[in-house]
Amino acid sequence: MNNPNTDIKLPKKGIYFLSLGGIGEIGANCYLYCCDGKWIMIDLGLAFADEKYPGIDILVPNIDLIDEIADNLEAIIISHGHEDHAGALAFFIDKIKCPVYASGFASSLIENRLKEFGKLDQINLKLINADSKIQLKNFSIEFIATTHSIPEPCSIIINTSYGKLLHTADWKIDPNPLMGKSFDFKSFKNLNDQNLLALIGDSTNADIPGSSQSESDVRSELFNVFSRYNKRIVTTCFSSNIARIESIVLAAKKNNRKVALVGRSMKKTIESAINNNLGKNFSNFIDEDEIPSIPREQLVIICTGSQGEKRSALYRIAYNSHKNIHLENGDLVIFSSRDIPGNEKLINNLKNLLISQKIEIITNEDDLVHVSGHGYADEIKKMYDWTRPYISIPVHGEYKHLVAHSKLSQACQVPFTKILENGKCLKIAPEEPEIYDFFKTGKMIVEGKNLFDADSDFIKDRRKFSFEGLLLLSLVIHKDFSIDKDIKISINGIPKIKSIDLLETFKDLFVQSYLSLNIDQKSSDSIISALTTKIIRKIIKDEIGKKPEVKTHIIRL
Repeated sequence: MNNPNTDIKLPKKGIYFLSLGGIGEIGANCYLYCCDGKWIMIDLGLAFADEKYPGIDILVPNIDLIDEIADNLEAIIISHGHEDHAGALAFFIDKIKCPVYASGFASSLIENRLKEFGKLDQINLKLINADSKIQLKNFSIEFIATTHSIPEPCSIIINTSYGKLLHTADWKIDPNPLMGKSFDFKSFKNLNDQNLLALIGDSTNADIPGSSQSESDVRSELFNVFSRYNKRIVTTCFSSNIARIESIVLAAKKNNRKVALVGRSMKKTIESAINNNLGKNFSNFIDEDEIPSIPREQLVIICTGSQGEKRSALYRIAYNSHKNIHLENGDLVIFSSRDIPGNEKLINNLKNLLISQKIEIITNEDDLVHVSGHGYADEIKKMYDWTRPYISIPVHGEYKHLVAHSKLSQACQVPFTKILENGKCLKIAPEEPEIYDFFKTGKMIVEGKNLFDADSDFIKDRRKFSFEGLLLLSLVIHKDFSIDKDIKISINGIPKIKSIDLLETFKDLFVQSYLSLNIDQKSSDSIISALTTKIIRKIIKDEIGKKPEVKTHIIRL
């Protein structure tokens, strides 16, 4: 990857596209468009951290660039309410000076997060729907209703003096959606005659042949699954999938079962859905405290934790640490969701734990208890056949998805297809598309409500400690430069070495080396620390093949 510029040269004349997150990965979606010096941002989302970031749950994109364009950033448009598209807003609200446009449901989710941060009054939130139009200085924005796994998703038409762009956001073609507006085939087909300059499109399922199935098919299958079981049923899904939750509620009612919602985010999301008149069956949930008194065969629990998150309700249930829910032999857990890339190990660990307790589990590999919210290859082909863009820019996906998307666009005779990287700015027009420049981006680590650079020293230390272990050494040096005999060593993450006395071996080697130092060297804490590290590492490497991190505390009396 090229090095980002140290001297920022912002584009001026022309239309440009720049991703700060969401290309080559699932999550952290953040896309910028520039037209003649004015900018808009589409989405500002978070991503799940993997084992590369020990102890970290969430990452957000580095958007330092908006400090440079703050006065020319005219709008942030949220395509839908999923956290990977809207979840980072709360972390950057202090940087944002422009209005934020979002649908009613997405706005409710954003407001919930901002309340947690105590910053609800800092956002200029403007409501939009599929019929809205936003007129900015250099952009005119329109919307097209789509279908997805969350209410009120939209594709975004960006009109400029150089031509028309289509940012699809997340979408699929669901011919029978259970909630919200139908997929607006007509508006997409109308783009065929409008000389669409570029399509910036979702790639998530571009490598899967055929077409995705409808959410209504899941509803029918859940009815069937529930009718086959006479023990307690626990279902876990994304809390934002309101249609899925409604299907679970209806399947429970059809089988004479009461329903309990478990998990804070699940309850807050349902509250937002009710406030936005989404769904007609979100009432009469039983309280968590009532769960122990309900017979197993009369209960359905809907909970968070489909991704194996360690703080989730399902995680606590599986580890028998939930105060009201204790699963028994023969109970059923339904994973009504997909595995987000990077979470597979956590999810499999959770499934194996449940199976070891003789809990039955059902996933979408067993029954149709989940369908994707993203279009498959044939749906993407239809989108290109309808819209006929001059340029295709695959986004929202790992590189295997981006490459699959690019092959589909080429098969559909799109003249120019470009796979970018986060930070690489593409000039779309005028003239032929070309790379303009590379801007700094990357990831920020979320610790509590604070942000730190992903390359922070403390993260590097965590990685080192997790691989090699940590040794702490305390050493007292007197004014006459004599060494106090009371040296202390504490070991963390290193097996006990039975074949040697580590402390005595260290003392012997250290004293020999220390006595050979001159007065200036003995006065230097850095030299002493380097010496202790060298000796300790050699001892342990010779014994167990590891080179632990060594931290030396030097006390001078």
